[in-house]
Amino acid sequence: MDPQGAARPTLDPRRIDLWCAFLQDIDAEGRWRQYAALLDEGERRRARALRRAADRRRHVAARALVRTVLSGYLSPAARDWRFVADAHGRPQLSPEHRLPELQFNIAHTAGLVVLAVTVGGALGVDVETPRRRTDTVALERYFAPAERAALEALPAAARRRGFFEVWTLKEAYLKARGLGLRVPLESFAFEFRAPAGVTLQVTAACADTPQRWALAQLSLRGRYLLALCAERRTPSPLAVRLYETVPLGAVRLLQAPVLRATGIEMS
Repeated sequence: MDPQGAARPTLDPRRIDLWCAFLQDIDAEGRWRQYAALLDEGERRRARALRRAADRRRHVAARALVRTVLSGYLSPAARDWRFVADAHGRPQLSPEHRLPELQFNIAHTAGLVVLAVTVGGALGVDVETPRRRTDTVALERYFAPAERAALEALPAAARRRGFFEVWTLKEAYLKARGLGLRVPLESFAFEFRAPAGVTLQVTAACADTPQRWALAQLSLRGRYLLALCAERRTPSPLAVRLYETVPLGAVRLLQAPVLRATGIEMS
């Protein structure tokens, strides 16, 4: 899996790699059969349990993406990786691999799967399309007061997108913390600073330090919002490298507009 025009990826605690698989680019039935062959029985069973064909394909693509990307960095073959679920049901590497420093997180929405990979620090990623049917007004009540006020101040035409800009950051932060909704949604808030900054504010109920985290939000293909929250290991900004891939197929470095970032630089 050597990216076209780039060196074979390596793991670096100063860098986060984001791998994007757009499902519309996977147009060969033979490729989907290859993906299914990589999965273990538990992964196949979870795929069969999904009622919608689109959801089954997204699950298979996500598991194939994790397996093939990790094998691009490390020695196990894609089908030889073993995973366990953490307390919140998220897949983690089995202890048998003896790679406790390896960190990865998966996000997906209709038509897109994203995998974030690094070593040494916690991270969370989320992706959404603002066109997704969601009762955003009902969900806003779970936001912090400052976030609700900022959304209410937006023009009606911009409010839906504004909701998802906040929502993706909150999801990425919760995933990075690894505590799920044990961290109340109203106990932390994101503030967008002109021209392209973002800051995290917390209350005592959040039990965290904002300076611990680097944040970024990107636009992908003019359709998707991607949010990243990553633990800072040094005062220097974290580097982020973005890849577009068809698992078991083409890989290339991807350029995408950065909507806002703090403590993160694109490499």
